[in-house]
Order: sequence, then C-alpha cells, then structure tokens
Amino acid sequence: MQLTLHVTNQCNLNCKYCFVARGPESMSLDVAKAAVRLGMKNTKTTGILFYGGEPLMERQLIYDVVAFTQGIKAETGHHFYYKMTTNGILLDEEFLKFSQKCNLTIGFSHDGVAQDDCRLSHDGKSTAALLEEKIPLLLKYQPYAIGMSVIDPSTVHKASKIVKFLYRQGFKYVTMNMNYDRAAPWTKEHLDILSGEYEKLAKLYIRFTNAEEKFYLSPFDVKIVSHLKGEKYHTDRRKMSKNQPSIAPDGKIYIASIHLDKPTFQIGDVFMGIDKKKQDFLFKRGSKLPEPCSECAIAPRCNYAYGNMCEVETENGTQIVPDISPMQCAHEQIITPIADRTAEKLFEQKSAMFIHKHYNEMYPVISLVEDMVK
Repeated sequence: MQLTLHVTNQCNLNCKYCFVARGPESMSLDVAKAAVRLGMKNTKTTGILFYGGEPLMERQLIYDVVAFTQGIKAETGHHFYYKMTTNGILLDEEFLKFSQKCNLTIGFSHDGVAQDDCRLSHDGKSTAALLEEKIPLLLKYQPYAIGMSVIDPSTVHKASKIVKFLYRQGFKYVTMNMNYDRAAPWTKEHLDILSGEYEKLAKLYIRFTNAEEKFYLSPFDVKIVSHLKGEKYHTDRRKMSKNQPSIAPDGKIYIASIHLDKPTFQIGDVFMGIDKKKQDFLFKRGSKLPEPCSECAIAPRCNYAYGNMCEVETENGTQIVPDISPMQCAHEQIITPIADRTAEKLFEQKSAMFIHKHYNEMYPVISLVEDMVK
C-alpha cells in the first residue's frame, strides 16, 4: 500500500492551478503514526508520499515519521519507501542529506521557462530566481529526482521549452501534467498549440533516444508502456488506484487526493480503519469508464484517472458516476497517435536504447549499475 500523507494544507506559493484547498491545518505525529500502522496491514512493503500544501513546511513531522518507520523496520523487517512532492523553496542541504540517507525520492514541481507564469509567491513575486540555486543542489544529492511540470492554457505554447529547460538543468525524469480542471479556459486554439508542441517533443524524444541519452518523458513513455502492456495496463492502474488512499491532516481517509475533504468520498479514518464496503463501492464506480468512452478506440490505453468521480442529480436521486474532463479526453486523443508514431519510428530504426529501455525487463537495474560505475 502507498499512503499519501497530506501533512499540511499550508503552502508558501500561490500557484494559480493548484487544486488543494488552502488552510492552516497540519497533521499531528499521532495521526501520521496511526496512518503508518494502517498502511502496514496485510503487506510487507509500505510506501509513504509526503504531500501538501508544501510538505517541507512540516519538515520535523517528516523527520519524525521516517524515524518512526525506521524503528519499525529494525524490529519487524517491514520495508518502507518514501516520496515527496515539493515546490523546492525550502529545500536545503540538510534535508537533501537526510533524503539521501533514507532514500526519499523527491518530485520537484517546476514549470521551467514558464515558472513565473503560474507559480508565484503570495505577494505575486517571481519564484524562478529563488530556485536557481536549488536545482543543482537537488540534483547533486538526487540525480534521479523527478522534474514535474504542469501545462496550463496560459503556458501551453511553452511546453517543449519547459522540457528542454528541465533537461538542460540535468533532470533525467520529466513529467508533464495537464491542468484538467473544468474551470481551466482550454480552447480549440490551445489544443492545436498543444499538438504542435507534442510534435516538437516527439522529435526531441527521437533525438535523445538515438543519442542513447537516458531520459524519461511522460506522457510519451507512459503511452508506449500502455501499448506494450495491452489489457494489463488498465488492470495494473486499477490495482494501483485502490492501494493509494489519501490521508487528510485530521486523519480522515479519502479514496484519492482529488476528493480530499469531500464527505461522499471519505472511506474511513486512521484510528477506526478503512470502511472496506464503501471503498469497494467507490472503487467499482471509479473503475467504470464514463459512458461517452465506451466506444472510444483508445479507451484501453487511456490515462483516465481511476477514482475520478463526481456526484450527479438524477431522477432516482444523487448518484456517484465516473468522470473525465473534456480536456483530459482531448489530450488523450492528441498524445496517443503522436507517441505511437514516435515509437514506430524508433522501432523501425532499430534504436538500441529504445529497444533496451522498453523490451528489456532488466533495463532499470542495468541502467542504475551503469551510472554507479561512471
């Protein structure tokens, strides 16, 4: 099981597309410990994702949780792994040494050349300048840290430049996440621009791969994996969605982070446990494709977020139904054929890196060993 611990609702930035409800709430150590014990049940491995708000605003809690779990590991042999998503403002050498020691993987939220378009301080000031020294410091201690960007209608024309920026900074893993909020003002013009940006990134992906650069770029790699896994792709995604509950600062458990603080989607609390019946009910609801998707040719490979649901009023009263935003649907239809053409070209070229990366199950281990001996 992987637990997402929302250690605080506070944040030191004011990102315009953030979906997390802001507030003064922070998680107590008692709640965090109860969450850990819950996550240990019926498994030998427990993942802990420190999330927020900005989790480094509760740095001591992170230290205490890791110390608590390490004590459990010493006594029982139970294995823990740790992740954290941060905007980087509060990163320093002390925390990075700590993260290196306990193998805490960091996801670094940064929009590259578009950083100051959306990720501003509360007083509206630039944050890009504040992070100039943080990036090399992060990569010094975590060369495999993940560069995480969000593409918004206001920044879509910079998508390829964002990826190039993060790559030049030294990030080997880059994720691109769309702002799928229904309130985001996406238009047909924005989607055309997005398509053009993905075509640019396809050329970049081919160039890097043929140069045998070790570089992961979602959603290209995700779409390639979805083709190779076939039906198993959605099976794995469904299993993953059920094993990633989100814990609010007050200890209430929700089926997914996007439903935090929504009573309909609460499935328990860390002290009383998970309501399995309700969890299974919501899981089944969220596992169904929305009705408009049933005839879609790319539905088996769609990155529809399992657990993404909404409440609707019907003749029979309020019902919970699976939900997909129009933007997410449009995005899937744009990226899938572009990623497929990119993969086909690399396969036809017999690209050694492409074939090794996607067809050799030992590639992650071999790649790590190669990097360690350099």
